[in-house]
Amino acid sequence: LILVSSVLLSRELSSSSVSMTRLRLVIIHIIAAIVSSFPHISPTTTITRRDVLTAIPITTAAMTSKTTSLNNNDDTNNDATTSSNSNNSNKPSIRWGIIGLGDVCTQKSGPAFYKCTGSTLVAVTRRTPGKAHQFADQFNTNTHTLTLNNHIKCSGYETIDALLNHPGGLDAVYISTRPGTHYEICAQVAAAGLPCYVEKPVGRCAAETTAIVQLFQTARVPLFTAYISRAYDRTQAARTLLRNGRIGDTLRRVTYKLVGNGGARDMEGDVPWRLDASQSGGGLILDVGCHIIDRIHYICGPFIHVMGEAQNRNTPHSIVEDWVHFTATIGESASWAAMKNTKGATVDCVWDFGNKDGLDVGDILTIVGSNGSMTMTGTTNLQIFDIHGTLVEEQEFPMPEHTAQPLIQAVTDDLRGVRTSDVLSDGDAAIRAQRVMDSCLGDYYGGREIGYWNRSHSWPGRTKR
Repeated sequence: LILVSSVLLSRELSSSSVSMTRLRLVIIHIIAAIVSSFPHISPTTTITRRDVLTAIPITTAAMTSKTTSLNNNDDTNNDATTSSNSNNSNKPSIRWGIIGLGDVCTQKSGPAFYKCTGSTLVAVTRRTPGKAHQFADQFNTNTHTLTLNNHIKCSGYETIDALLNHPGGLDAVYISTRPGTHYEICAQVAAAGLPCYVEKPVGRCAAETTAIVQLFQTARVPLFTAYISRAYDRTQAARTLLRNGRIGDTLRRVTYKLVGNGGARDMEGDVPWRLDASQSGGGLILDVGCHIIDRIHYICGPFIHVMGEAQNRNTPHSIVEDWVHFTATIGESASWAAMKNTKGATVDCVWDFGNKDGLDVGDILTIVGSNGSMTMTGTTNLQIFDIHGTLVEEQEFPMPEHTAQPLIQAVTDDLRGVRTSDVLSDGDAAIRAQRVMDSCLGDYYGGREIGYWNRSHSWPGRTKR
Protein backbone atom coordinates (compact mmCIF):
# COMPACT_ATOMS: atom_id res chain seq x y z
CA LEU A 1 0.00 0.00 0.00
CA ILE A 2 2.81 2.40 0.86
CA LEU A 3 4.60 1.63 -2.43
CA VAL A 4 1.46 2.04 -4.55
CA SER A 5 0.51 5.22 -2.70
CA SER A 6 3.95 6.70 -3.31
CA VAL A 7 3.79 5.92 -7.03
CA LEU A 8 0.31 7.43 -7.44
CA LEU A 9 1.19 10.52 -5.47
CA SER A 10 4.48 11.08 -7.30
CA ARG A 11 2.72 10.80 -10.66
CA GLU A 12 0.16 13.42 -9.69
CA LEU A 13 2.75 15.78 -8.26
CA SER A 14 4.91 15.45 -11.37
CA SER A 15 2.03 16.55 -13.57
CA SER A 16 2.18 20.24 -14.43
CA SER A 17 -1.62 20.39 -14.62
CA VAL A 18 -2.37 18.82 -11.26
CA SER A 19 -5.14 20.58 -9.35
CA MET A 20 -5.70 20.67 -5.63
CA THR A 21 -9.09 18.98 -6.11
CA ARG A 22 -7.53 16.07 -7.99
CA LEU A 23 -4.74 15.81 -5.41
CA ARG A 24 -7.31 15.65 -2.61
CA LEU A 25 -9.13 12.83 -4.43
CA VAL A 26 -5.91 10.83 -4.79
CA ILE A 27 -5.12 11.23 -1.09
CA ILE A 28 -8.70 10.24 -0.12
CA HIS A 29 -8.43 7.05 -2.22
CA ILE A 30 -5.09 6.22 -0.59
CA ILE A 31 -6.52 6.70 2.91
CA ALA A 32 -9.58 4.61 2.02
CA ALA A 33 -7.35 1.79 0.80
CA ILE A 34 -5.33 1.80 4.01
CA VAL A 35 -8.42 1.95 6.24
CA SER A 36 -9.97 -0.98 4.36
CA SER A 37 -7.08 -3.13 5.55
CA PHE A 38 -8.41 -2.69 9.11
CA PRO A 39 -12.17 -3.21 8.64
CA HIS A 40 -13.21 -3.36 12.28
CA ILE A 41 -11.43 -0.43 13.91
CA SER A 42 -13.37 1.84 16.23
CA PRO A 43 -12.08 4.92 18.07
CA THR A 44 -11.57 2.81 21.19
CA THR A 45 -9.72 -0.01 19.44
CA THR A 46 -6.09 -0.62 20.35
CA ILE A 47 -4.08 -1.61 17.26
CA THR A 48 -1.12 -3.82 18.06
CA ARG A 49 1.82 -4.85 15.91
CA ARG A 50 0.14 -8.25 15.72
CA ASP A 51 -2.90 -6.65 14.04
CA VAL A 52 -0.65 -4.88 11.55
CA LEU A 53 1.30 -8.06 10.76
CA THR A 54 -1.94 -9.94 10.14
CA ALA A 55 -3.52 -7.24 7.98
CA ILE A 56 -0.52 -6.29 5.83
CA PRO A 57 1.91 -9.06 4.82
CA ILE A 58 5.48 -7.75 4.83
CA THR A 59 8.33 -9.70 3.25
CA THR A 60 11.38 -10.02 5.45
CA ALA A 61 14.82 -11.44 4.78
CA ALA A 62 14.93 -12.73 8.34
CA MET A 63 12.65 -15.66 7.53
CA THR A 64 14.76 -18.80 7.19
CA SER A 65 13.93 -22.48 7.15
CA LYS A 66 13.57 -24.02 10.60
CA THR A 67 12.08 -27.21 11.97
CA THR A 68 8.42 -27.06 12.98
CA SER A 69 7.54 -29.14 16.02
CA LEU A 70 3.93 -29.79 15.04
CA ASN A 71 4.29 -32.24 12.18
CA ASN A 72 2.02 -30.58 9.65
CA ASN A 73 2.13 -33.55 7.27
CA ASP A 74 1.22 -36.09 9.95
CA ASP A 75 -2.43 -37.12 9.92
CA THR A 76 -2.40 -37.51 13.70
CA ASN A 77 -1.97 -33.76 14.06
CA ASN A 78 -4.67 -32.57 11.69
CA ASP A 79 -6.92 -32.07 14.71
CA ALA A 80 -4.63 -29.36 16.03
CA THR A 81 -5.00 -26.90 13.17
CA THR A 82 -8.21 -24.95 12.78
CA SER A 83 -7.15 -22.40 10.17
CA SER A 84 -4.10 -21.55 8.11
CA ASN A 85 -2.61 -18.89 5.88
CA SER A 86 -0.60 -19.71 2.77
CA ASN A 87 1.50 -16.53 3.01
CA ASN A 88 3.55 -17.82 5.93
CA SER A 89 6.88 -16.72 4.47
CA ASN A 90 5.63 -13.13 4.20
CA LYS A 91 4.96 -12.78 7.92
CA PRO A 92 7.68 -11.13 10.06
CA SER A 93 9.18 -13.13 12.89
CA ILE A 94 7.98 -12.63 16.45
CA ARG A 95 10.65 -10.95 18.58
CA TRP A 96 10.60 -12.71 21.96
CA GLY A 97 11.92 -11.59 25.31
CA ILE A 98 12.42 -14.06 28.19
CA ILE A 99 12.08 -13.22 31.88
CA GLY A 100 13.77 -15.91 33.97
CA LEU A 101 16.57 -18.19 32.81
CA GLY A 102 16.36 -21.17 35.17
CA ASP A 103 16.58 -24.79 34.07
CA VAL A 104 12.90 -24.90 33.04
CA CYS A 105 13.70 -22.23 30.51
CA THR A 106 17.12 -23.36 29.32
CA GLN A 107 16.20 -27.04 28.99
CA LYS A 108 12.47 -27.20 28.26
CA SER A 109 11.54 -23.94 26.59
CA GLY A 110 14.33 -21.47 25.90
CA PRO A 111 15.85 -22.99 22.74
CA ALA A 112 12.39 -23.19 21.13
CA PHE A 113 12.28 -19.40 20.85
CA TYR A 114 15.10 -19.42 18.31
CA LYS A 115 14.36 -22.84 16.78
CA CYS A 116 10.66 -22.35 15.99
CA THR A 117 9.64 -21.10 12.57
CA GLY A 118 8.98 -17.36 12.59
CA SER A 119 10.51 -16.80 16.03
CA THR A 120 13.60 -14.91 17.20
CA LEU A 121 14.99 -14.45 20.71
CA VAL A 122 16.10 -10.83 21.12
CA ALA A 123 16.20 -10.10 24.87
CA VAL A 124 16.56 -11.90 28.21
CA THR A 125 16.71 -10.98 31.88
CA ARG A 126 17.38 -12.84 35.12
CA ARG A 127 17.21 -11.73 38.74
CA THR A 128 20.81 -12.86 39.47
CA PRO A 129 23.10 -9.94 38.54
CA GLY A 130 25.23 -10.57 35.48
CA LYS A 131 23.55 -13.85 34.47
CA ALA A 132 21.48 -12.35 31.64
CA HIS A 133 24.55 -10.72 30.11
CA GLN A 134 26.43 -14.00 30.46
CA PHE A 135 23.62 -15.85 28.67
CA ALA A 136 23.53 -13.28 25.86
CA ASP A 137 27.32 -13.36 25.42
CA GLN A 138 27.34 -17.15 25.13
CA PHE A 139 24.36 -17.05 22.79
CA ASN A 140 25.88 -14.45 20.49
CA THR A 141 29.23 -16.19 20.22
CA ASN A 142 27.70 -19.55 19.31
CA THR A 143 27.57 -19.68 15.53
CA HIS A 144 24.92 -22.41 15.50
CA THR A 145 22.42 -20.66 17.79
CA LEU A 146 23.00 -17.32 16.08
CA THR A 147 22.24 -18.91 12.70
CA LEU A 148 19.04 -20.46 14.05
CA ASN A 149 18.13 -17.02 15.40
CA ASN A 150 18.30 -15.51 11.89
CA HIS A 151 21.68 -13.93 12.76
CA ILE A 152 19.98 -11.60 15.22
CA LYS A 153 21.87 -11.06 18.46
CA CYS A 154 20.25 -11.40 21.87
CA SER A 155 20.60 -8.67 24.51
CA GLY A 156 20.85 -9.31 28.24
CA TYR A 157 19.25 -6.94 30.75
CA GLU A 158 19.51 -6.55 34.51
CA THR A 159 15.87 -5.50 35.03
CA ILE A 160 12.45 -6.29 33.62
CA ASP A 161 11.86 -2.62 32.77
CA ALA A 162 15.04 -2.55 30.72
CA LEU A 163 13.98 -5.68 28.83
CA LEU A 164 10.52 -4.28 28.12
CA ASN A 165 12.19 -1.21 26.64
CA HIS A 166 14.53 -3.21 24.40
CA PRO A 167 15.62 -0.72 21.69
CA GLY A 168 15.01 -3.19 18.87
CA GLY A 169 11.42 -3.73 20.00
CA LEU A 170 9.58 -6.75 21.42
CA ASP A 171 6.47 -8.52 20.17
CA ALA A 172 5.89 -10.98 23.04
CA VAL A 173 7.31 -12.07 26.40
CA TYR A 174 7.83 -15.48 28.00
CA ILE A 175 7.70 -15.53 31.82
CA SER A 176 9.69 -18.46 33.19
CA THR A 177 9.97 -17.47 36.85
CA ARG A 178 8.45 -19.07 39.94
CA PRO A 179 4.65 -18.70 40.25
CA GLY A 180 5.01 -16.51 43.33
CA THR A 181 6.46 -13.76 41.13
CA HIS A 182 4.01 -14.08 38.24
CA TYR A 183 1.41 -11.49 39.21
CA GLU A 184 3.87 -8.59 39.57
CA ILE A 185 5.74 -9.50 36.39
CA CYS A 186 2.55 -10.04 34.40
CA ALA A 187 1.34 -6.61 35.53
CA GLN A 188 4.47 -5.04 34.01
CA VAL A 189 4.15 -7.00 30.77
CA ALA A 190 0.44 -6.24 30.39
CA ALA A 191 1.06 -2.55 31.09
CA ALA A 192 3.63 -2.59 28.28
CA GLY A 193 0.91 -3.88 25.94
CA LEU A 194 2.78 -7.08 25.08
CA PRO A 195 1.33 -10.58 24.53
CA CYS A 196 2.57 -13.05 27.12
CA TYR A 197 3.31 -16.77 27.37
CA VAL A 198 3.52 -17.63 31.08
CA GLU A 199 4.55 -20.80 32.83
CA LYS A 200 1.89 -22.97 34.42
CA PRO A 201 0.07 -23.01 36.75
CA VAL A 202 0.07 -19.21 36.16
CA GLY A 203 -0.87 -18.22 39.75
CA ARG A 204 -0.65 -19.95 43.11
CA CYS A 205 -4.42 -20.38 43.34
CA ALA A 206 -7.49 -19.78 41.21
CA ALA A 207 -8.03 -16.29 42.63
CA GLU A 208 -4.50 -15.18 41.74
CA THR A 209 -4.70 -16.84 38.33
CA THR A 210 -7.97 -15.01 37.65
CA ALA A 211 -6.35 -11.71 38.65
CA ILE A 212 -3.50 -12.35 36.21
CA VAL A 213 -5.91 -13.20 33.40
CA GLN A 214 -7.81 -9.97 34.07
CA LEU A 215 -4.59 -7.95 33.69
CA PHE A 216 -4.30 -9.02 30.07
CA GLN A 217 -8.02 -8.73 29.39
CA THR A 218 -7.88 -5.12 30.56
CA ALA A 219 -4.81 -4.46 28.42
CA ARG A 220 -6.51 -6.24 25.49
CA VAL A 221 -3.46 -8.35 24.66
CA PRO A 222 -3.25 -12.16 24.43
CA LEU A 223 -2.23 -14.41 27.32
CA PHE A 224 -1.04 -17.95 26.61
CA THR A 225 -0.32 -20.54 29.32
CA ALA A 226 2.32 -23.25 29.22
CA TYR A 227 0.24 -26.44 29.33
CA ILE A 228 2.61 -28.08 26.91
CA SER A 229 1.33 -31.68 26.88
CA ARG A 230 -1.64 -30.56 24.74
CA ALA A 231 0.69 -30.14 21.78
CA TYR A 232 2.56 -33.46 22.08
CA ASP A 233 2.23 -35.84 19.16
CA ARG A 234 0.92 -38.51 21.56
CA THR A 235 -1.88 -36.26 22.78
CA GLN A 236 -2.87 -35.38 19.23
CA ALA A 237 -2.78 -39.06 18.20
CA ALA A 238 -5.01 -39.93 21.16
CA ARG A 239 -7.50 -37.24 20.16
CA THR A 240 -7.59 -38.53 16.59
CA LEU A 241 -8.16 -42.12 17.71
CA LEU A 242 -10.93 -41.07 20.09
CA ARG A 243 -12.58 -38.85 17.51
CA ASN A 244 -12.56 -41.74 15.04
CA GLY A 245 -14.37 -44.01 17.51
CA ARG A 246 -11.41 -46.29 18.25
CA ILE A 247 -12.77 -47.12 21.72
CA GLY A 248 -16.43 -46.37 21.01
CA ASP A 249 -18.53 -43.26 20.65
CA THR A 250 -19.24 -42.67 24.35
CA LEU A 251 -16.82 -41.87 27.16
CA ARG A 252 -17.40 -43.93 30.31
CA ARG A 253 -14.63 -43.02 32.75
CA VAL A 254 -11.14 -41.57 33.11
CA THR A 255 -8.63 -42.63 35.76
CA TYR A 256 -5.12 -41.47 36.55
CA LYS A 257 -2.50 -42.54 39.07
CA LEU A 258 1.02 -41.27 39.70
CA VAL A 259 3.55 -42.59 42.19
CA GLY A 260 6.78 -40.63 42.69
CA ASN A 261 7.68 -37.01 41.96
CA GLY A 262 6.67 -37.11 38.31
CA GLY A 263 10.06 -35.92 37.10
CA ALA A 264 9.94 -32.62 38.99
CA ARG A 265 13.12 -30.55 38.67
CA ASP A 266 15.06 -28.62 41.33
CA MET A 267 14.16 -30.95 44.19
CA GLU A 268 17.48 -30.56 45.98
CA GLY A 269 17.88 -28.83 49.34
CA ASP A 270 15.94 -28.90 52.59
CA VAL A 271 12.91 -27.09 51.14
CA PRO A 272 12.92 -27.02 47.34
CA TRP A 273 11.02 -24.03 46.00
CA ARG A 274 8.42 -26.38 44.48
CA LEU A 275 7.49 -27.38 48.05
CA ASP A 276 7.36 -23.78 49.29
CA ALA A 277 3.73 -22.62 49.04
CA SER A 278 4.75 -18.96 48.97
CA GLN A 279 6.64 -19.62 45.75
CA SER A 280 4.75 -22.52 44.14
CA GLY A 281 1.28 -22.49 45.71
CA GLY A 282 1.61 -25.85 47.45
CA GLY A 283 3.11 -29.26 46.76
CA LEU A 284 3.96 -30.97 43.48
CA ILE A 285 0.33 -31.08 42.38
CA LEU A 286 0.81 -27.42 41.36
CA ASP A 287 3.87 -28.24 39.26
CA VAL A 288 3.28 -31.79 37.99
CA GLY A 289 -0.39 -32.59 38.55
CA CYS A 290 -1.72 -29.50 36.79
CA HIS A 291 -0.54 -30.91 33.45
CA ILE A 292 -2.70 -34.03 33.65
CA ILE A 293 -5.73 -32.04 34.82
CA ASP A 294 -5.39 -29.79 31.78
CA ARG A 295 -4.79 -32.75 29.47
CA ILE A 296 -7.99 -34.50 30.59
CA HIS A 297 -9.86 -31.20 30.19
CA TYR A 298 -8.45 -30.81 26.68
CA ILE A 299 -9.26 -34.37 25.60
CA CYS A 300 -12.55 -34.98 27.40
CA GLY A 301 -14.06 -31.66 28.52
CA PRO A 302 -14.40 -29.69 31.78
CA PHE A 303 -15.15 -31.19 35.19
CA ILE A 304 -18.15 -30.68 37.44
CA HIS A 305 -18.90 -31.96 40.95
CA VAL A 306 -15.22 -32.02 41.90
CA MET A 307 -14.55 -33.54 45.33
CA GLY A 308 -10.96 -33.78 46.50
CA GLU A 309 -8.67 -34.22 49.47
CA ALA A 310 -4.99 -33.74 50.26
CA GLN A 311 -2.68 -35.08 52.96
CA ASN A 312 0.95 -35.15 53.95
CA ARG A 313 1.52 -38.88 54.40
CA ASN A 314 5.23 -39.44 54.04
CA THR A 315 7.19 -36.17 53.93
CA PRO A 316 7.71 -35.05 57.53
CA HIS A 317 10.29 -32.37 56.62
CA SER A 318 7.73 -30.59 54.40
CA ILE A 319 4.64 -28.67 55.50
CA VAL A 320 2.79 -29.01 52.18
CA GLU A 321 0.76 -31.99 50.95
CA ASP A 322 2.36 -35.02 49.26
CA TRP A 323 -0.82 -36.97 48.41
CA VAL A 324 -3.82 -35.66 46.45
CA HIS A 325 -7.00 -37.40 45.27
CA PHE A 326 -10.15 -36.17 43.57
CA THR A 327 -13.25 -37.46 41.82
CA ALA A 328 -15.37 -35.55 39.33
CA THR A 329 -17.81 -35.86 36.47
CA ILE A 330 -17.43 -34.59 32.92
CA GLY A 331 -20.00 -31.85 32.37
CA GLU A 332 -21.68 -30.79 29.15
CA SER A 333 -19.84 -32.13 26.11
CA ALA A 334 -17.38 -29.39 25.15
CA SER A 335 -16.81 -28.26 21.57
CA TRP A 336 -13.11 -29.03 21.91
CA ALA A 337 -13.54 -32.56 23.33
CA ALA A 338 -12.23 -35.45 21.20
CA MET A 339 -15.37 -37.56 21.71
CA LYS A 340 -18.92 -36.38 21.08
CA ASN A 341 -20.56 -38.14 24.02
CA THR A 342 -18.60 -37.31 27.17
CA LYS A 343 -21.24 -35.92 29.52
CA GLY A 344 -21.57 -37.89 32.72
CA ALA A 345 -18.29 -39.79 32.46
CA THR A 346 -16.52 -40.19 35.81
CA VAL A 347 -13.01 -38.99 36.63
CA ASP A 348 -10.80 -40.39 39.40
CA CYS A 349 -7.22 -39.12 39.85
CA VAL A 350 -4.60 -39.69 42.55
CA TRP A 351 -1.04 -38.41 43.03
CA ASP A 352 1.15 -40.19 45.60
CA PHE A 353 4.26 -38.01 45.62
CA GLY A 354 5.44 -39.30 49.00
CA ASN A 355 5.10 -42.98 48.01
CA LYS A 356 4.52 -44.13 51.57
CA ASP A 357 3.88 -47.72 50.50
CA GLY A 358 7.02 -48.03 48.39
CA LEU A 359 5.17 -48.71 45.14
CA ASP A 360 6.78 -48.79 41.72
CA VAL A 361 7.32 -45.24 40.47
CA GLY A 362 5.38 -44.25 37.36
CA ASP A 363 2.06 -42.99 36.08
CA ILE A 364 -0.84 -44.16 33.91
CA LEU A 365 -3.82 -42.36 32.38
CA THR A 366 -6.71 -44.62 31.35
CA ILE A 367 -9.61 -43.52 29.16
CA VAL A 368 -12.48 -46.01 28.98
CA GLY A 369 -15.03 -45.85 26.18
CA SER A 370 -18.13 -47.82 25.24
CA ASN A 371 -16.10 -50.24 23.08
CA GLY A 372 -12.60 -50.38 24.53
CA SER A 373 -10.00 -48.36 26.38
CA MET A 374 -6.83 -46.35 25.90
CA THR A 375 -3.84 -45.90 28.20
CA MET A 376 -0.98 -43.43 28.26
CA THR A 377 1.93 -44.45 30.48
CA GLY A 378 5.04 -42.41 31.13
CA THR A 379 5.78 -39.80 28.50
CA THR A 380 5.86 -41.83 25.29
CA ASN A 381 3.57 -44.88 25.35
CA LEU A 382 0.01 -45.16 23.96
CA GLN A 383 -1.98 -48.42 24.01
CA ILE A 384 -5.43 -49.41 22.75
CA PHE A 385 -7.42 -52.30 24.28
CA ASP A 386 -10.62 -53.86 23.01
CA ILE A 387 -13.73 -54.22 25.14
CA HIS A 388 -12.38 -57.49 26.61
CA GLY A 389 -9.10 -55.87 27.73
CA THR A 390 -6.96 -57.40 25.00
CA LEU A 391 -4.16 -55.19 23.68
CA VAL A 392 -4.84 -54.46 20.00
CA GLU A 393 -2.50 -51.55 19.24
CA GLU A 394 0.57 -49.91 20.75
CA GLN A 395 2.44 -46.78 19.67
CA GLU A 396 5.55 -44.99 20.94
CA PHE A 397 6.00 -41.24 20.56
CA PRO A 398 9.47 -39.81 21.20
CA MET A 399 9.51 -36.68 23.31
CA PRO A 400 10.68 -33.46 21.62
CA GLU A 401 14.22 -32.40 22.48
CA HIS A 402 12.71 -29.26 23.99
CA THR A 403 9.38 -30.37 25.39
CA ALA A 404 7.68 -26.98 25.10
CA GLN A 405 8.62 -26.44 21.46
CA PRO A 406 5.41 -27.78 19.86
CA LEU A 407 3.24 -25.43 21.94
CA ILE A 408 5.59 -22.47 21.50
CA GLN A 409 5.41 -23.02 17.74
CA ALA A 410 1.61 -22.87 17.94
CA VAL A 411 1.75 -19.68 20.03
CA THR A 412 4.18 -18.07 17.60
CA ASP A 413 2.02 -19.04 14.62
CA ASP A 414 -1.01 -17.50 16.30
CA LEU A 415 0.79 -14.24 17.08
CA ARG A 416 2.00 -14.00 13.48
CA GLY A 417 -1.49 -14.59 12.13
CA VAL A 418 -0.24 -17.68 10.30
CA ARG A 419 -2.40 -20.30 11.95
CA THR A 420 -4.75 -20.73 14.89
CA SER A 421 -4.50 -24.09 16.64
CA ASP A 422 -6.74 -25.76 19.18
CA VAL A 423 -3.69 -26.79 21.22
CA LEU A 424 -3.40 -23.22 22.51
CA SER A 425 -3.96 -22.91 26.25
CA ASP A 426 -5.34 -19.57 27.39
CA GLY A 427 -6.18 -17.95 30.71
CA ASP A 428 -9.54 -19.68 30.98
CA ALA A 429 -7.84 -23.08 30.71
CA ALA A 430 -5.47 -22.12 33.52
CA ILE A 431 -8.37 -20.99 35.72
CA ARG A 432 -10.21 -24.28 35.13
CA ALA A 433 -7.18 -26.31 36.19
CA GLN A 434 -6.59 -24.13 39.25
CA ARG A 435 -10.18 -24.48 40.42
CA VAL A 436 -9.85 -28.26 40.37
CA MET A 437 -6.64 -28.07 42.40
CA ASP A 438 -8.22 -25.62 44.85
CA SER A 439 -11.08 -28.11 45.34
CA CYS A 440 -8.50 -30.71 46.34
CA LEU A 441 -6.36 -28.45 48.51
CA GLY A 442 -8.90 -26.16 50.17
CA ASP A 443 -9.33 -28.21 53.35
CA TYR A 444 -5.60 -28.79 53.75
CA TYR A 445 -4.81 -25.07 53.63
CA GLY A 446 -8.01 -23.85 55.29
CA GLY A 447 -8.96 -21.94 52.14
CA ARG A 448 -7.22 -20.90 48.95
CA GLU A 449 -7.62 -17.13 49.01
CA ILE A 450 -4.78 -14.89 47.86
CA GLY A 451 -2.27 -14.81 50.71
CA TYR A 452 -3.02 -18.20 52.31
CA TRP A 453 0.67 -18.98 51.90
CA ASN A 454 1.44 -16.34 54.57
CA ARG A 455 -0.53 -18.14 57.32
CA SER A 456 1.10 -21.58 57.29
CA HIS A 457 0.73 -21.84 61.08
CA SER A 458 -3.05 -22.12 60.60
CA TRP A 459 -3.16 -24.73 57.83
CA PRO A 460 -5.41 -27.53 59.10
CA GLY A 461 -3.61 -30.15 57.01
CA ARG A 462 -0.31 -29.31 58.69
CA THR A 463 -1.69 -29.82 62.19
CA LYS A 464 -3.44 -33.13 61.35
CA ARG A 465 -0.23 -35.02 60.52
